[in-house]
Amino acid sequence: MSRATQSRPRPRCRRAARTVAVAYVVAMIVGGLSAGAQGSTPAEPLLSWLSQPGLNVLYVFVLMPLAVMLGDLGGGGGDAVPYSLALSCGLGAVVNVLLVWAATCFVRAVAADLPACRKRRTAVR
Repeated sequence: MSRATQSRPRPRCRRAARTVAVAYVVAMIVGGLSAGAQGSTPAEPLLSWLSQPGLNVLYVFVLMPLAVMLGDLGGGGGDAVPYSLALSCGLGAVVNVLLVWAATCFVRAVAADLPACRKRRTAVR
């Protein structure tokens, strides 16, 4: 096979992956907006569950250090802004997409280096 025929399926796969990632983030934002506009709905736990572990990463590495540096601003008293659920679920979804992208890049890098590692590991005869 020539190099051109081997690389042909890859852009189509990457385009599909980008489309799925954008659709996931948009669906999380729209779901958060609709659930936030209706008040307390049974969809809130589902949206929070679908945005895990990105939402936890966002809380631990961004929001908690900001709360420590800036102090408590008193925004968590139950009067949540309607778009806060959309913002948190959307940002959690973005972090999830970035986590999957990083894991995919890592796996590709390891897979690309495996033949060279196997070649070096075998004894010279």
